[in-house]
Parts: sequence; C-alpha cells; structure tokens
Amino acid sequence: MKHLFIKAKKDKQNTLILFHGSGGRETDLLEVATMVDGSANILALRGDAEDGGQVRFFKRQGRGHDEESLRAEGEKIVGLLDELAAEYGLDLEKAIYIGYSNGANMAAHLLFNHPVPVAGAMLMHPAYKGEVSRKADLLGKKILLTAGARDMVATAGEAYQLKQQLEQKGATADVKLTDGGHEIVSDELMEGHVWYLKVK
Repeated sequence: MKHLFIKAKKDKQNTLILFHGSGGRETDLLEVATMVDGSANILALRGDAEDGGQVRFFKRQGRGHDEESLRAEGEKIVGLLDELAAEYGLDLEKAIYIGYSNGANMAAHLLFNHPVPVAGAMLMHPAYKGEVSRKADLLGKKILLTAGARDMVATAGEAYQLKQQLEQKGATADVKLTDGGHEIVSDELMEGHVWYLKVK
C-alpha cells in the first residue's frame, strides 16, 4: 500500500492519518490536514482496492460494503500502521484518523474492529454499514462527523446513525451539518480545526 509521510518541522508528536475518498489518492486531503493542524506529522495512505476503475480502501457491494474486502483491507492497514509507526517513530496515541467518504468508512471500521490506540477521528461524509465488534471499546476517543444537508451519497441521517453507534461504544461523538452536498466545504475545515484544538 502506497503512503506519503510528511514529518512535522518542530518534531511534534501529533500525527494526522489520512484516508482519501473513492477514486482519490494520498495527496487529496493534505489541505484538510493543514487546516486542522498545520504543525502535525502527516501520514497519508492510498487505498489498495480497485472497484469500477476507482481506487478505494475497500470494494462496494451494491450500495453497501463488501464485508470481505473491508475486513481484508482493514487488516492490511492495521499491519501497515504498526510498521510505519515504528519506522517513523510515531506515537499512535497522539494520532487521529481523518477520512472522507470511502476513507471515512474505513476509519470507522478500524475504530470499531481494531484496537489501534488513536485519540480519535474526523470522519467526513461517512455512511458506515459494516460490522461493529462486540469487544469495541472507544471510551475516551473523540470523534467529529461532518455531513452535508444536500448529500445524497452519504446522508446526514447516516452520520447521526454512526454517531449513535460510536457513543454506544463509549466515544464522545459530535455531528456538524453543513448546507453542502457530498463535497468537502470550508465550513467543515473550520469545524475540524476548532474540534481538534480540544482533542490535542
């Protein structure tokens, strides 16, 4: 799996782990990361699954998730994060996931099914329909979900449903709703910055 690592200039311990949307690449969310915390390490991943000619973090099945692909790719990412944390000297307890669309759904899958010790996540336009481990313990993790009121791909209702699932597992989760569609808008970046100041 390809990745991009940008080390913080002042040897900061905070790290933003980026998961792009469908058809994207590892550079797509660099502007988002800079807005959220321009002084953090950046670890940007590129999805390893191809679906309909698009690069994704896992394949779709109709309008839902291909669970087999989601599990297999999730395991791959967890192994990679362990390797890269050791290689770059990253403290994952001071890291957060930032994911958009398909990438946000992968980040949600990791939160629910893999005990990677991240501090939390910013999930933009998620529509998670995957499994939730009964052993998932998200106590102390802070999650920001953003959704567009006019988003027909990942609806605001799906974001609120995910918020409820996260809270049931102990996370502190907030939904910020914008007037936009499925695209990332400037209001989300500002909300992400304000939210992240409290997290770090």
